[in-house]
Amino acid sequence: MAITVNICSSVPGTFEEIHSGNAALSLYIFLFPLSKFQWLDQRMQDITGDRGVLKEVLRAGAGETVPPDASVLVKFSGYLDHMERPFDTNCFRKNPKLMKLGKDITLRGMEIGLLTMKRGELARFLFRPSYAFGAMGCPPLIPPDATVLFEVELLDFLDSADSDQFFDLTPEQQSRCPLQTVLKVAETEREFGNFLFCQKHYLDAKERYKRVCCYYKPSPR
Repeated sequence: MAITVNICSSVPGTFEEIHSGNAALSLYIFLFPLSKFQWLDQRMQDITGDRGVLKEVLRAGAGETVPPDASVLVKFSGYLDHMERPFDTNCFRKNPKLMKLGKDITLRGMEIGLLTMKRGELARFLFRPSYAFGAMGCPPLIPPDATVLFEVELLDFLDSADSDQFFDLTPEQQSRCPLQTVLKVAETEREFGNFLFCQKHYLDAKERYKRVCCYYKPSPR
């Protein structure tokens, strides 16, 4: 006799809820012995074309997706298969740190995933070893050739591409920039400073304000 189990309609959203004892999922795994990662793999979207990074949206966001040079504010939890508790999380921090893409985020899969997200979005990602910790893993927490799952909530992001490019220029090159560019850079730095100040990262906010003030400091006659 064939047994049909409707799992998708009854499985809770978060990974910890899945681990907590969902009856339909437990019955499915009993009948068809798959790990939880293998089961999730079958329902997630391939966003890299080689199934190296898989995604499932748990809550849709709004607006534009994250641009390549943005700084992001996220909450995340990382899991290994067959483990109930995360091996890494920042969800208990009151004020998560603003992280720069290409600089502060070390997992290639995480960068790729974030570039598909919008403000307010909550998503689940599976990263194959080549997009996560590689063949060596990260002892003692991450074993070799480990697929990892991350649940990521994108709280906010700020696009700093123009500002970063401007401050990479020499003073002489900066002086030749159009006024419109300079004003846009100043506004970006002000937004960064205000954002960091509200997050109580006062020293980081000071550095952002200082960058603009130093540029606008009148040159000696």
